[in-house]
Amino acid sequence: MNKPITFTMHLLLGFIFYSNFSLAQEVKLSIKVIAPFKTAEGDSLVIIGDQPVWGNWMYPRSKKMEKLNDSTWVQQLSLPKNTKVNFKVTRGSYYREALYNQSGQIPAATSLTLLKDTAITLRPTSWNDIYQRSITGTVRYYHNFSSPLLKYTRNVVVWLPPSYFKQPAKKYPVLYAHDGQNIFDHTNGAGEEWHMDEVADSLMKKGKTDEFIIVGIANTKDRWVEYSGTPEGMNYIKFIATELKPFIDKNFRTLKDKANTAAIGSSMGGLISFYMVWYYPEIFSKAACLSSGFYFDDGHILEKAVKNSSRLNGSKLYLDCGGQDLDKDFLPANEQMNKILSENNAIKLKYQYFPNDKHNEQAWSKRLSIPLVFLFGKTGSFLN
Repeated sequence: MNKPITFTMHLLLGFIFYSNFSLAQEVKLSIKVIAPFKTAEGDSLVIIGDQPVWGNWMYPRSKKMEKLNDSTWVQQLSLPKNTKVNFKVTRGSYYREALYNQSGQIPAATSLTLLKDTAITLRPTSWNDIYQRSITGTVRYYHNFSSPLLKYTRNVVVWLPPSYFKQPAKKYPVLYAHDGQNIFDHTNGAGEEWHMDEVADSLMKKGKTDEFIIVGIANTKDRWVEYSGTPEGMNYIKFIATELKPFIDKNFRTLKDKANTAAIGSSMGGLISFYMVWYYPEIFSKAACLSSGFYFDDGHILEKAVKNSSRLNGSKLYLDCGGQDLDKDFLPANEQMNKILSENNAIKLKYQYFPNDKHNEQAWSKRLSIPLVFLFGKTGSFLN
């Protein structure tokens, strides 16, 4: 008679223990955001991040914060203990991220490991749509893009040409751009950018280039080694060729062949753009290399080009360099590369020297139309 009761009691005690154990593994995260000024009517504060409640970095699926008053918003959730969370605060879209400094630099995601119940208060100083100009055209953001080949995640932004939504059957060439956080908006903390969105949009609307998609790849703490002929650099370009490009081709209407796939970058970004064509000529046939860091290359690409420039047969390459600032040091190596490639008539090459240009985004923006027309120009196109 006692055995069934004892067994039942054991089951009940086990259930209670398991339930308490399960509950003990949950911790609470409380987030309070105090906005810098009254939130405009119709606006909502929305957190995007790496948890389902935050849309797994996809804004349309994220949950709005609770509004306490015009400037204070809160959100509370329970997550398993030891969960590492990453999130950003927005005013309802990627275009309206919270800023926490006076430079206008887009901050990294807030990162926490939840060891216990945690309360955090965030005080944005502004929003990037107020601090900065808006991007010309339509973009899609992919935050914290990861790869087993790379040490750090990075943000990727995709800029779509003017006719993308007007001509749903049309496919487009693609330009992969390094230092992606500097090409559309001045998020590098220095207030400088390439203005690539405005330059490309203007060239396309004037009929000087075909329309093309731009994929901006933000740099990381490993920029120096990822943008050179190092093992890290080889993994970086392998990531673009074998992971990022298939992702872009799957999610956007692209022309996938090498004739319609190009790279662009400046300084060390120019160097790694060259490497993309060198090591993946079956994927990338075109590159624009501005003020390239051949001078600092750990992979000795100049020596490789001397021995085997035929690897680049059929490619289209733009090289340039300024004459001031760091460009003055970079100039000899760029001229040497130009001389090497000029001896191979199977390469379509354009080289330009800008004696008064410094090594910065302002200079690259000023001459950006030249390489874009070289890479994507229509027959008979010209520059005013």
